Amino acid sequence: MTHFAALQFRSTIRQMAAGLLLLVTLGSCSRSESISISSGLNQGYYNRLGEQIRSSANAQVKMSVQNRESQGSRQNLQRLLDREVDFALVQLDVASEAMRQGKVQAIAMLASEPIHLIIRANAGIRTFQDLRNKRVAIGSEGSGTRYTANQLLTAARLTIREDDSNFDQALKELRARQTDALIYVGSLGASETLRQQFDQNLNLRLISIPTSVVNYLTVRDPGSYQAAQIPIGTYSARPSVPAQDLSTFSTATVVVTRPDMSREKVGLLTWSILSTSRKYAQFYPALQTGEPRSLMQQGLVYIHPAAQDVYEEGDPRDAWMRYWENNSDLQAGLFILISTSGVGLLLRHWRKEQSKKLASTTTKRINELRTLLPQETAQALQSIEALQQEHRVMFVEGTVPTEVYEQVQRKTQMFADECRSILEQQRKHLVLDTLLLLDEWQASLQTDPAEAMQKLTQIKQQYRDMLLSDQVDISAYIELVELTLLSLMTLAPASGQPRSQLAAASLASQSPVDASLAADHSPLTSFPGST
Repeated sequence: MTHFAALQFRSTIRQMAAGLLLLVTLGSCSRSESISISSGLNQGYYNRLGEQIRSSANAQVKMSVQNRESQGSRQNLQRLLDREVDFALVQLDVASEAMRQGKVQAIAMLASEPIHLIIRANAGIRTFQDLRNKRVAIGSEGSGTRYTANQLLTAARLTIREDDSNFDQALKELRARQTDALIYVGSLGASETLRQQFDQNLNLRLISIPTSVVNYLTVRDPGSYQAAQIPIGTYSARPSVPAQDLSTFSTATVVVTRPDMSREKVGLLTWSILSTSRKYAQFYPALQTGEPRSLMQQGLVYIHPAAQDVYEEGDPRDAWMRYWENNSDLQAGLFILISTSGVGLLLRHWRKEQSKKLASTTTKRINELRTLLPQETAQALQSIEALQQEHRVMFVEGTVPTEVYEQVQRKTQMFADECRSILEQQRKHLVLDTLLLLDEWQASLQTDPAEAMQKLTQIKQQYRDMLLSDQVDISAYIELVELTLLSLMTLAPASGQPRSQLAAASLASQSPVDASLAADHSPLTSFPGST
């Protein structure tokens, strides 16, 4: 057996196995999963995060999520421990003790939550120590903010007059001078309400937490707290809020569950979040550009095993296939079973239908892309090349037989060649149209130089518009500019103006970017005798 035949043989076995596994697990795959999660106040930060989790689970794994409102982290954790919900959004410091006791485990970190100290400018508070004996809103009962505020005040040995209003009510009281300050725990910039308050009330300020207090908390409980900063201008640029970088500390927003929670549900929910990680950047900005697998485990010690499997291996629904690929004995045994039973016929039929489906969807996609011609040919070419790459990957992985791959490759290649031909024709037409425009311009140059220069500006603006709208690529654009400059240099003596003046006028009518491109790529800008 040749090497290529061996690869095809292995591919055939893999397809048969995949089909058998699909048949065996068909019942479980079609089963609808449903879970509940305890989040936060309606329209609050945690509640909006819960809504994003619900959306991700429904879109990625068809899992229904009941997002239950609550007073915050402490109530969420208690509901989880009382088995009222399956998952909970909590601050890491609130859940740390339960994690150490083995009562809960994390599945993902979804935000870093710095502690904010917000004061009235006229409350006589300049430093953290000035909060002593002041009326300070520390969060409502059941909230994570209240837990963290108590940890902070205890560490600093600071006595205050407590106000247990929730965040929205505390802001109203602060504006009405009924409280002097409030403590808020939340992701930087995630609270639109807080941002609006700073914009509308110039009397509000942020102050820092002393480094000594920050160090005490982070050293005492490094699993819950990290040193942090609130950068200048986070909530308002002018005037800057805060007016300078402020030292503080932070805890994390984590999704937690019980250790005995169904591994299937934990795996599916973790995958739904991980596979849509960019959507959580509004809560956890680092996810916008960072590597989500490491960011979502950052600082977590007690991670549910099913969640850990997802971070290491990916989609839990592919677990059977991964097991199959790593078990040669199973492959051999399954091959014997398939080759000696009627199941083999069924799987071959299934594989044939899958191949037909690929050919059909390819034809349909080409017809869709054909509607873009000729106006958006470049986009159509880019799309068909991406489809060709998908087919190559499928072929290399063995999910597409050789004959089917060659069939769809011929179709996509023919369409790609058609697109390239159209683009070349468009480029030639553009050059011809440009020559006609230059002929008109040359004629007007002999009779009315001022009008000619105005027309020249219009011609080059047309080039620029074509470049920006992707009607021409950069090389075609440079060719058009060179034709214009060549014509300009050729006819300059007839216009009565020195070549250098006309060239300067020509380049001056371009944008800085256009002039740079023309100068970098065209030798005509230093046309012989243009002094």
